Amino acid sequence: MYVALYRKWRPKKFEEVCGQEQITTILKNQIKANQLSHAYLLCGTRGTGKTSTAKLLAKAVNCFNLADGNPCDSCESCNSINHGNSMDVFEIDAASNRRIEDVRDLREAVKFAPAMGKYKVYIIDEVHMLTNEAFNALLKTLEEPPAYVIFILATTEPHKLPATILSRCQRLDFKRLVQDNIVDRLKYICKEENIKVEDDALRLIARNSDGAMRDAVSIMDQCAVFGKMNVKYDDVLKVLGIVNDEYLFKMSEAILEENSSKAMILLQEISSEGKDMSQFARDLLNHYRNLLMAKLVDQAEDVIDLSKETISILKVQSSQYGRDNIIRCINILSELTAEIKWSLQPKIILEVSIIKMCKLQKDTSSNGLLARIEKLEEALAKGEVSVTTIPESKKAKKEEKKEEKKIPEKAKLISPKPLSPQIMEKWDGFIQEIKSRKKMKLRTYLALCKPTIIDGEKIMLCFTRQDSFSKEAVESGDTKREIEEIASEYFSKPIKIKAVYEDEVAKSADESNSEENGNDIVRKAIELFGEDLVEVVHEE
Repeated sequence: MYVALYRKWRPKKFEEVCGQEQITTILKNQIKANQLSHAYLLCGTRGTGKTSTAKLLAKAVNCFNLADGNPCDSCESCNSINHGNSMDVFEIDAASNRRIEDVRDLREAVKFAPAMGKYKVYIIDEVHMLTNEAFNALLKTLEEPPAYVIFILATTEPHKLPATILSRCQRLDFKRLVQDNIVDRLKYICKEENIKVEDDALRLIARNSDGAMRDAVSIMDQCAVFGKMNVKYDDVLKVLGIVNDEYLFKMSEAILEENSSKAMILLQEISSEGKDMSQFARDLLNHYRNLLMAKLVDQAEDVIDLSKETISILKVQSSQYGRDNIIRCINILSELTAEIKWSLQPKIILEVSIIKMCKLQKDTSSNGLLARIEKLEEALAKGEVSVTTIPESKKAKKEEKKEEKKIPEKAKLISPKPLSPQIMEKWDGFIQEIKSRKKMKLRTYLALCKPTIIDGEKIMLCFTRQDSFSKEAVESGDTKREIEEIASEYFSKPIKIKAVYEDEVAKSADESNSEENGNDIVRKAIELFGEDLVEVVHEE
């Protein structure tokens, strides 16, 4: 029967435990010096070698032919442990044996001496799953076990263990594996298994293993079968449902151009190829992280695990992005990846997030404002925007002229009322309030609009013509009423909303307030840059 590669290539010596030299050295020295602890606690994320190390330790303490602290893997004791029929080594899954009755059975079993070796070894995996009663029943035995008993506890969540258990064990923390360690181990396995593999494919597998050797070997196993023992970069993309780097560059380019239409067509193309939307969100987040590193780090090769050619392309694209805009996109994608794994419609919330990334001019968050200021500063530095200053003498004369000649009331240019600072400052918090109430539909609708204040109690939600579905949904009686109720409660004042198209803003403003008949150019300037950055000057 075929044996999965991760089982076949489980470490047989402490030196083969990848990336955990600090732990294997301690255990080997203890074995050689016969200074073993009565209880060990192995902590770390999945696939980092906890179970493999526990089995190695169990074999080593009972091996008849130890060699430099390593088990021989051929004596009767080692073979019985390898085949899972040893009378001296017991593997217990705490997830399915978590009751107090199970621990009481264990307490009775430790009274009997080992049948073959020197020690009886109890390996309790996922020990944090035990009940409080079971932990209490284990305490006394764990503190003062018989001289021939060794406990090896393994867990991915040590913070869930009682302090009384932690204090009775020698704790060993397993690190997440770095990609170079994973790649080296995969190369060795491929050589022994006669698997041909491209270096780029190995690095892609290592990046997507999330620091877990078991995951990396399992992915390699799938790809080897898929490619008939010849693993190529494109094969790994297909097996994992990952998009090609070309798609990531195209998507980030569309976002940079603020071209939501192009981005949506590209996303539909990716979806049509059967790619996983959650995986694409993670890949896009990692791509923006690489853009940030390429922009800020001189030797980007030291912190980006990609080919030199790809890093060169990253540097070119990152030079076109502003730092604050990259950080803004990373924040949006970080929030997305936290939500998307629980969503029944991952593509929809991915679409909304990408549209939000494309709408830099409508992003009123602090990150959005910083990115817009950065963009304006770059335009000024490049000479794309000219600034005309008025000498103080001329300015003083103009002021004197204005004093002398009063402008008729009807000739004055009336700009729209400024956005209410209090409401606009709290708008992001209002969106978070809707999110905390699990009102995902409302949050999706509001993410596509730009709020504008008509007066203290009326909020005008501006939609593009492309977002007509969301506009109509907000206008429906139940949805509108629900938004107004939550807004009134959050802002502690009665709030009314009105959904309009952006090109109807001027008309809607006139209908809502007959006194607001401001100039369209001024209104547009204020919408883009804010009231504080726009000054209306009347020429004489």
